[in-house]
Amino acid sequence: MTHRSSSESSIEISAEVNLVSVHELFEHTQDVFNLIARRAFEIFASRGRVHGNDREDWFLAESELLTPVKFHLSESGERLTARAEVPGFHRQEIKVSLEPRRLSISGKTEPLENQKSEKHPHSHRHAQLMFRVIDLPCEVDISKAKASFNDGRLEVVMPRAAPARSVRVETTQGLPAEGRASIQETGGMGAAGSPPAVTGANEPIVKVRSASSRR
Repeated sequence: MTHRSSSESSIEISAEVNLVSVHELFEHTQDVFNLIARRAFEIFASRGRVHGNDREDWFLAESELLTPVKFHLSESGERLTARAEVPGFHRQEIKVSLEPRRLSISGKTEPLENQKSEKHPHSHRHAQLMFRVIDLPCEVDISKAKASFNDGRLEVVMPRAAPARSVRVETTQGLPAEGRASIQETGGMGAAGSPPAVTGANEPIVKVRSASSRR
């Protein structure tokens, strides 16, 4: 069994990552964007609260907080494999959500108090954030997908969804137009007091035997 000391670099053995629902990922993503908005407001306040640079403040906040994600998607046989490099994140800080045609990855680390950032030595280091949405080239089977994390590398294996099975339906030709018209005109009751069956020209015929015919 391997123990991690405080002096060792952050290395994690390969471990499974639980896929979360779209709703849970949305809540996690809201936290990510709230942190970006908070940092953008801090930049706005540091500029003397002068309006007119809202977009620039937001982009600057994104550049400070959002971590670029190197992503690669490959196809092999009956499965898709997505690989993302996410250094600086632990397994429990990453959320992965999968839809039939979309893969979403979100991450958020805890801020380190009293530690200075290399880019901004006069400010505290903020939480490290990550967000990426990838459209898939085909539908995948969500129930059989698996995600794993190993030393800053995330891998998601997604089997292709089975193609929909076609069902052949055979019908018999309905009554001719003349017969249908005569039934509609009579409007009376059929044998044993039952209403006459009215079918379209191309609808299947349903034959009903009345109780009296069995006697």
